[in-house]
Amino acid sequence: MSRIVIVSHSHPNLRYGGGEVAAYRQFQHLLSLGEDAHFVGSTIGPEDSDKFFGRSQQVIAFSPRDYCLQGRGMDGFQMEHARIADEDWLVEFLLSFGADIYHFHHFWNIGAGTIRRLRAALPEARFLCTLHEMTAICANHGQMVKRSGELCHAASEVACAACLQRPPADFVLRRARMSEMLGVFDQLLSPSEFLRDRFEDWGIAPGRIAVIENGLDHAADPLPETEAELLRKSGRFAFFGQATPTKGLDVLIRAAALIEAQGHDSDQPLAIEIHGLDEASFRRMWPELKVPECVRFCGRYRPQDGVQIMRGYGWIIIPSVWWENSPVVIQEARAAGTPMIASDIGGMAEKTAGWGIPFRTADATALAAAILSVHGDAQALAEHKARITPPLDLAGFHQEWLRICHQTRPQNELGVQVA
Repeated sequence: MSRIVIVSHSHPNLRYGGGEVAAYRQFQHLLSLGEDAHFVGSTIGPEDSDKFFGRSQQVIAFSPRDYCLQGRGMDGFQMEHARIADEDWLVEFLLSFGADIYHFHHFWNIGAGTIRRLRAALPEARFLCTLHEMTAICANHGQMVKRSGELCHAASEVACAACLQRPPADFVLRRARMSEMLGVFDQLLSPSEFLRDRFEDWGIAPGRIAVIENGLDHAADPLPETEAELLRKSGRFAFFGQATPTKGLDVLIRAAALIEAQGHDSDQPLAIEIHGLDEASFRRMWPELKVPECVRFCGRYRPQDGVQIMRGYGWIIIPSVWWENSPVVIQEARAAGTPMIASDIGGMAEKTAGWGIPFRTADATALAAAILSVHGDAQALAEHKARITPPLDLAGFHQEWLRICHQTRPQNELGVQVA
């Protein structure tokens, strides 16, 4: 039996995000199959570490197979640890598993140097990496959004230098360093075609990145709904996410304010509910925005409850102002059988094509129009629900993962095109 270590930049027990959730679900599924699997996550920098770790503590064991490391913080440009002692300890810790397969979900908090040294020490092991966003391409949090807020369509040394106020030579070196790190993996994975295409445009050789959607187990399809139930739900909209600037929650609030100001011709009340944060968290980030009466903040929720909560709504809104990749909220909406209103870019456009309603990214007027186009319309809701297909489950993901994991990689092939 192969020993498998799933490595994530964060741990979902401490911080809930799409990449770490996908990694942890994979780990749990491996355990359910009786595999010799281990999970290694991390805290996000000193702030989280101070909350959960003692002064000299370096690791928390949630179980004999489930670990969270003390994240020291990392320079996102270099993607390296500030102290070589931290890298030394992490390399030793990961080596102690003696695993046959190391699957990295991201490399933040792990470090490019850690991965290179681990690869050199374990030449016979299989190394995989799931690319959850564009950190290797973009030094601005991997989101390919300029500091002005404008979407970035392609990285270049000159454009990146102008955006981040660093010499172009820094970006030449960063690209070489990131390319070298990605080259040590036997296989790169992407949950979306959009993300694969971005990396191939950047220089990763075609065929090096396999597209496989993150797995999500889902309950049986909900019972058929009556017309009265569909009508009631057609007035209920929801947002699921975190209070970060790029999630576009401010766009949704502005859209709700526009609807409230102009009124709406429907007997069905309009309700927009926000899951994942409370109103105080929202006000700290956008203090100038007034929250309309039709908006209600519901606070945090347990991740395992997300699909069931979504089934109570007619529409889920995902208004992110960056490209996204394969947001877990889209998979959960598919599992719930609840259609979406989504920004028209990146993984959001790809993953909701055919069953969602797109609107122009960051445009509150366009979002308001999209909401009003289906508000109180039971027939439109029924038609969009009928187009939804369930997401890939974990069993399907595992079968595809096994096939990809054991593919033979040509010798001396770094997988990076040379200009």
